[in-house]
Amino acid sequence: MWKPQLCLILVLLAAPAAWCVDAIALSDTSGQALGILPVVAQGDERLVPLASLVRAANWTLDQEASVHRVTSPSGCAELQAGNPFAKLPNGFVQLRMAPSEWDGSLWVPVVNLRDLFGSEVEVDLRRGGMRVHVLPVPEPVVEAEPVSPDTTVQQWTLNTVIVDPGHGGKDPGCVGPQGLEEKTVTLDIARRLASLLRSRGLQVKLTRSSDEFVPLHTRTSYANQCRGDLFLSIHCNSWRDPQVRGVQTYFLKPARSERAVDAALRENSVVKLEDGSVPYQDLTEENYILLTMAISQYIRDSEQWAGQVLHEAAQATETESRGVDQAGFYVLMGATMPAVLVECGYLSNPDDAAFLTSDSGRQEMAEALCNSIMKVKQTLEANASR
Repeated sequence: MWKPQLCLILVLLAAPAAWCVDAIALSDTSGQALGILPVVAQGDERLVPLASLVRAANWTLDQEASVHRVTSPSGCAELQAGNPFAKLPNGFVQLRMAPSEWDGSLWVPVVNLRDLFGSEVEVDLRRGGMRVHVLPVPEPVVEAEPVSPDTTVQQWTLNTVIVDPGHGGKDPGCVGPQGLEEKTVTLDIARRLASLLRSRGLQVKLTRSSDEFVPLHTRTSYANQCRGDLFLSIHCNSWRDPQVRGVQTYFLKPARSERAVDAALRENSVVKLEDGSVPYQDLTEENYILLTMAISQYIRDSEQWAGQVLHEAAQATETESRGVDQAGFYVLMGATMPAVLVECGYLSNPDDAAFLTSDSGRQEMAEALCNSIMKVKQTLEANASR
């Protein structure tokens, strides 16, 4: 039996003249829309993110140091940023342009996909557009008793949720007046949420399960390696005015308000505690174009889910809903799935801090987040079946 064949179709999106950014609309052979894959033009070459292509084809992508290793039915291809030579089972192939790395994903020339993956990929340039056919991966043949034909089409289901307890280890996050640390609150809520989701039949992966320091870029890389369907980063807030309280959610997109900028700067400042081996991209206009294109297929779902998280969490805490906002959080960058950051309350506010200190408050927050995930699961699965 073969898995459905995917067809990636190029659609040009508007962008500043300095960057020519296209998008490939993904669909299967029946015409079912499956999302969008970005294409960035640099000079005469067009590049696509390797991680997104691998995910669509259901191949395997491993990264060891600077080497990105893709395993497909045709074999294993090894690539590195800045290196125009890719290693294949039968030798090396020279790419038209050396791959470029953006937030952990390697962008490779479209023209070399056939060279890298052989018969697994067909590239057809016609009528000024581009069509990439990712051939299905054959499943092992298993002898079985003859059965009557089944014409039922298996629908996509949301199975894996990545829960990210913010901060940890040498990074305590914000600290309340009574010494309550954000890293402690987020880990406890995350563990409770994981238990609730598992009881509902979902697979859950925690980016940290103890009081340990995890670099921001590692969190979304881990989420992608686990083939997550949703990514939820759990945090708490703090402000100089102790009267300020409430729940707020964010998704990844250029900030629209000073408050959102401040929130992102505060959370992103954690990179100062890292070893500096991974250079984070400056959030310039050009980089934002690349960033939002890389996850454009998930932005709408992320925004809708952020609204659902906010609604459920605000009801659970019986506190102020501070709205859905957008900003450039490093912890959300690179996630190839809908991704949301939730601020569960203000540790600087006595009422919010009391709620988040109590077992009952943390359990109610976990249940609220679980409810939002189950509702977005229902929505995404319904949309996928259309």
